[in-house]
Amino acid sequence: MYSFVSIVGKLLTIPARLKGAEIGRSSMMGPGYDWLNVDLKGLILKNNVVIGRNAWIEIINQGKQPKIIIDSGTQIGRNVLLSASDQISLGKKCVISYNVSIIDHDHELQKIGVSPIDSGLTKGKRISIGDDSFIGAHSFILKGVSLGKQSVVAANSVVTKSFPSYSVIAGSPAKLIKKIQ
Repeated sequence: MYSFVSIVGKLLTIPARLKGAEIGRSSMMGPGYDWLNVDLKGLILKNNVVIGRNAWIEIINQGKQPKIIIDSGTQIGRNVLLSASDQISLGKKCVISYNVSIIDHDHELQKIGVSPIDSGLTKGKRISIGDDSFIGAHSFILKGVSLGKQSVVAANSVVTKSFPSYSVIAGSPAKLIKKIQ
């Protein structure tokens, strides 16, 4: 028998499914995500994924099919931005806090006399976050970053480079603070 929460979860994901998202068993997206103005083909939520309200999830197709893959059991807070023109992969049982941005590309800003609105985007570089990782509130994970298993990113960090498993990182730009023992 379905619970009230699972029924509401299924109903809330109908627009995403219609826009091409693959959504696993008992996964849900909170209300307020943008589904009218975006392509969600390439969004893959495995089982038991929860995404909080007002998420901005964006698949940007620049000639190949980008993907956002969120593995089983991952919990994502409110007001999160996930924007992929290549690929973003979040491991199993990760916690992504609120107001986190994970973006695998930039705006092209190297053209003299061209507004950022008209300049386009740089080529995406894959982002990978290992199983059991924690990303603190108001943090940014930028293009090309790979975080190993059970990584911890402190709140308000800007992660511009990769770190191995069991790293605790913080700052802007983020630096290794210690290793989990």
